[in-house]
Amino acid sequence: MAEVGTKKRWMPIVLGLSLAVNLAVIAAVSGAALRHKNYDKGRQHVDKGGAIYMRALPHETRREIFGKLRENKRNIGINPAEMLDILKHVPFDVDAATRVLNAQNDAGLQRVQAVTGAWLTEITEMSVKERDAYAGRLQELLEQREERRKEKAASRK
Repeated sequence: MAEVGTKKRWMPIVLGLSLAVNLAVIAAVSGAALRHKNYDKGRQHVDKGGAIYMRALPHETRREIFGKLRENKRNIGINPAEMLDILKHVPFDVDAATRVLNAQNDAGLQRVQAVTGAWLTEITEMSVKERDAYAGRLQELLEQREERRKEKAASRK
C-alpha cells in the first residue's frame, strides 16, 4: 500500500513535466515548419503577437537590433544537456528538473525583455516623422493580418 501512495504523489509531477516537454517540442517543430513554409510570392509574411512591432521597423534597424541581441545571446543561454542528465538519473529528481525549467523560463523572459528594451529604444530615438512612418507600416501589417484571418475563415466554410 505504501508504494501506491508514493507513486501517486510524484506521478502528477512527472506527467506535468512530460507534458511541458512535449508542448515545447511541438512548439519548436511548429515554429520551424511555419518559418520555412512557402508563402504565396505576392504576400508578405505577417508575424503574430509582439513580433509584428519588430517587423514594422526598417530592415536595417531590425538587423542592427538582432545583431546586438545575438552578441548577448551567449550570456542568456540554456543547457539542454543538463535536463538530459536529470532525466537519465535514477531516481528522478523533481526539484532539479524544476530548477532547470525555471532557469529556462527565466532565460526566455530575459530574451523577451532584451528585445522589448531594444525596440523601445529605437522608437524613443525616432523623430515624429519617422514614428509616423513606422505607425503607417504597422497599420499595413495589421490590415494584412486581418485580411489573412478573413481569408482563412472563408476557406473553412
